[in-house]
Amino acid sequence: MKLKVFVVVAATAFIMFATSQNGFASDNNPGYNLIKTSGCLACHAVDQNKVGPSYKIIAETNKKLYGKDAIKHIEKSIENGVKGKYKNLGITAAMPPYGYLGKQKIETIAKWIMSLAK
Repeated sequence: MKLKVFVVVAATAFIMFATSQNGFASDNNPGYNLIKTSGCLACHAVDQNKVGPSYKIIAETNKKLYGKDAIKHIEKSIENGVKGKYKNLGITAAMPPYGYLGKQKIETIAKWIMSLAK
């Protein structure tokens, strides 16, 4: 009986985390939805490197390098594209510019990415 209760509580906690605003794949988050619909997941994932760095690595790296200005730097990278920023991770692919998304969408995406920083 105790094991059953523990499993139910643990599963509920996991579901709440996974669907929270800071969770990995919250369909309720506008920033994550923009990432899905803009093709970003072709090169990035939330918690593992692909062609590009994971969103967690992007968030943590920018927080470490730029502190309170991290969102601005992420916005600039999205708008103008970037190359070489994560070469220390073996990532050499260039990210093309996504300025066509517009300032508001880029800001929404950048804020979601930064929500993943520890």
